[in-house]
Parts: sequence; C-alpha cells; structure tokens
Amino acid sequence: MSAPSATIRQPAPDNNKAAPLLGLGCSRLGSTLSGCSGADAVRLLHHALDAGVTLFDTADIYGQGESERLIGEALRGRRQGVMIVTKGGQRFTAAQRAATLVKRPLRMLAGMIPSLRRGIAGRRAAPLPRDYTPAHLRRAVEGSLRRLGTERIDLYLLHSPSAEDIRRGEAFPMLEELRAAGLIGAWGISVDDAEAARAALRLPELRGLQLPLAIAEEMRPELAAAAAGGATLLMREIFAGGPRDAASRRAAMAAALSHPGATALVGTTSATHLDEALASARAVGRAA
Repeated sequence: MSAPSATIRQPAPDNNKAAPLLGLGCSRLGSTLSGCSGADAVRLLHHALDAGVTLFDTADIYGQGESERLIGEALRGRRQGVMIVTKGGQRFTAAQRAATLVKRPLRMLAGMIPSLRRGIAGRRAAPLPRDYTPAHLRRAVEGSLRRLGTERIDLYLLHSPSAEDIRRGEAFPMLEELRAAGLIGAWGISVDDAEAARAALRLPELRGLQLPLAIAEEMRPELAAAAAGGATLLMREIFAGGPRDAASRRAAMAAALSHPGATALVGTTSATHLDEALASARAVGRAA
C-alpha cells in the first residue's frame, strides 16, 4: 500500500501562535530507574508550568504508561494553553508487561542492587517490537487519552518507524479519521535516522516531525520548507554525548533554535537543569 498524499487534509497548527522555544521531554518520568515518580514528578511538571513551559513530550511506553499518567495528573485544571505531544507504535513484550505489576519493588531493589540496575538498563536499551497497524494505533491513542485525562492529544506521532514503514503509510487514513473526530489535533512522525526523516518530509501534509539535532543539521533546507508549510518541528537529543560545559550547552541550544520555528526538547528530571535550559533558550532566541 502506498502512502496517501493529496487525500490527507490535516489542519496546520495555529500559526498565529509562535512555537515554544523549549519543551520538556518526559521519557524518564515514572521510569523504574529515573528516581522521578509520584509526587516528585508532579512537582517537576508543576515547576515547568510555572516557569512557562507549554509543551510536554511523552509516549505510551515511557515509564510503562506512567509518564502519561503523571502528565495528566499535573495538568489537571491547567490544560488550557498546553501542547501535549505523545507517540505510539512501539509495544512491550509479555515479560515487560508482567514487570509493570512489580514496578515499585523493582525500583527499590534497583536502587540497592547495582547488578539489577544494570540488567534493567540493558533491557531498556534493547529495541521494542514495532506495530503501526491501524488497530494497534487506535487502541494506543485511546489508552493515551485515558492516561493523560484529556479529550484530545494535540500532536500524535508515530514512534520511530523505519523509512519503509513510512512509505507504506498503513496507519495514515486511520489517523486522519481520529483527527477528523477531534481525538487528535494533528499527527506526525518521530524519526531516528536520516532516511526515515526524508521519507517523512516527502509526505505532502506532514504536520509534525521530531528528530535528533544531529540529523536535523543534515537537512536544513527540507526542514525549513516543512516549517514554512505549517509543520511542527521538535528537536531532541540537544545535549547528546554526555555532560557539557555551559558554553557548549548554549551552543547546542542555539543550533537547535536556529532551525526556523523549531522547539528544543530537553529531557530532565531536575528543576535546576530545566531552569538552566530555559535561560539558555531565552538567551539565544531563535533564527528569523
């Protein structure tokens, strides 16, 4: 099945409202290893809201769904003006689903037993099975809406499909149905490599693209054209490669925001680090 093109009609995001400079990446919230769950995670999210963060990026697999639940709890009564981005298309194995039943004791044990912590980290690094069928994604959207406690996901992304998955376009008509029904505001794709990014950018009606900054640097003209057409651009892995000094972090932020209309995603569980990233983003601004 070839990817639909002119038949897809997604509305562009509100172009009268500037894209936020920075969004909070929430992949570690509720994780067994992150140490940021429950009340600590809600406090971090409230701190982000109070600091002016209006975009939160998550996925149905983050924290085995706990990341979405925590965002939903934190946004209760504060949903207006906030953009929720979540993703679907990856799924857990039976063993991983069973592990969610003992997540709390696992978290405690992992803090005490280094070998267990290493084992969990190793399993997390392994790729998950992918499923971009309409049936799976419809269930995934419904589950995300329930956990987030919202009536609409502002931007729904396919999570790490290959270029071939994108060219096949199996789920696009169904996602458009969900958009027309008001369950999602727009849909797009989160990619891991340049080939998938270029396949996504060939979709005439693409309305959202998330990609690592290193890949974005390879395709500035294509990304600028997508942004001019109304697509939301989310730059992730801004500080990839480990700790950096303040000057290096500021340079990385400047590189992300030099893409017109882009939002830099910063994944952190530290309010201090978030404040530093916000200050850096506001200092460098964005390209005209």
